[in-house]
Amino acid sequence: MKRLLIATAFAAVAVPALAEPSCEATDAPAPVWEAIKSFEEQGGQVVAFKINDGGCYEIYGKVDGAKYEVFFEPKTGEEIERIED
Repeated sequence: MKRLLIATAFAAVAVPALAEPSCEATDAPAPVWEAIKSFEEQGGQVVAFKINDGGCYEIYGKVDGAKYEVFFEPKTGEEIERIED
């Protein structure tokens, strides 16, 4: 029983750390290429792109050899979060 409680406590702490940002739905999103161009203009190299479950544009890429996961708001095309892997 004690192990179950400990495992549940760790899971409760880990879930928010793994959560991705959520974006506001829009009828007229910014073009995907704008997010990609913005990342590349900052010296980034795009490895992969997707739209996450929260509706945000998500770029996996590298800047100066470091790997990043970068999220963009599709409504405005602005970067909202950058996570170094």
